Amino acid sequence: MTLLGMSPAPFPVPPPVPPSAPTGLPALPGDPDSPVRVGTEGLLAAVPVLIGFRPRDSLVMIATGGPHGRRVGLTLRVDLPPPDDPELVAALCESAAAALCRDDPEGAAVLVVGGGEPGGDRPPAPGEPEWPPRADVAGAATLALLEREIGVHTVAWAAEIAAGAPWRCYPLHDCGCAGTLPDPAASVLAATAVARGAVVRDSREELAKVVEPAGPAEPFGPTGWSGPTEPGGPAGPAEVIRPTEPNGPAGLSAGSADAADGEAEAGDPRRLLREALADAAAGRLVVERRLAGAMAAALRRPWFRDEALAACNGDAAPEAEQLWAALARTSPGADAATPAALLAVSALLRGDGALANVALDRALGADPEHRLAHSLRAALDGGWGPREIRAWLEGAR
Repeated sequence: MTLLGMSPAPFPVPPPVPPSAPTGLPALPGDPDSPVRVGTEGLLAAVPVLIGFRPRDSLVMIATGGPHGRRVGLTLRVDLPPPDDPELVAALCESAAAALCRDDPEGAAVLVVGGGEPGGDRPPAPGEPEWPPRADVAGAATLALLEREIGVHTVAWAAEIAAGAPWRCYPLHDCGCAGTLPDPAASVLAATAVARGAVVRDSREELAKVVEPAGPAEPFGPTGWSGPTEPGGPAGPAEVIRPTEPNGPAGLSAGSADAADGEAEAGDPRRLLREALADAAAGRLVVERRLAGAMAAALRRPWFRDEALAACNGDAAPEAEQLWAALARTSPGADAATPAALLAVSALLRGDGALANVALDRALGADPEHRLAHSLRAALDGGWGPREIRAWLEGAR
């Protein structure tokens, strides 16, 4: 059998999932026996919850597995490539499929968001169903997964992820599934996620504002989940990084240790950290110039950097994440790199790759040579998720 209209495509295609067929989404923290079940339109509407923001003109690939093969694991999003560059389309889909396979999925969903109007890039022949846009991307992504022996159970498109937006399956085996999306914000998954502290942003640009440089003396609220999660778990090879390695990834290069001793007086750094975390817990965290300077000086000390990394995985992890986000925004110059990298650690611990990516962009923008940021980028690209990051942190103790 072939995937109609996607040439060349001599590969078997499993039947698509109709809108009524449930797809299991991961049980939320503290509720392991209560999965949320959705059909194709529900899976499309759930994408903002899965990646942390509402995507536009994107390819989204979702790994599925578990006892019934439909538990959501790793979710990847990439910008749609230009339609006039088939080599780039193929390379991007190959790279995305390779990354998704590090999660060892049993199946996968290929979703395209935006990209034009239905039938715009492939007008249907007489008697043929109308094709959604960017069939080239959907076909290349499906082929890349099937070549890796990953079954693709859902290949669908939505004009946008918004209430009433049209969606349809790519016509595999004469599939005519189509409809309009429910309100993503009104879904059971979204309501449960928000109740547990999730923040879903309207765009990646809005997400990037979490670490956008700002002046001191600003109050800060939560950056994402208010507690840790444990998704199905991306896994894969990456450089092993340990906080205590001399001159290694934890030699966080926001400045030299020698320079730290002569800079802003931090008093007792442990007490400073405890007080800042307590302020975050009470909703009164305000990072003014003195606190930002004292924390910058403290974070140049290797032993305190280890304390900060431990806080990312401790009882006050949500408060630590707020603090790192605040410092990433308010710290000047290269001093922003270390808190931004710590924010990436916090985000990765709860499976928020989107926030981790923007945090690492901020860290490397502040200090292009920052060791921890580079190592975390390698780990993220290698498919590390909460399990791997947590094992790294706990193994360094």
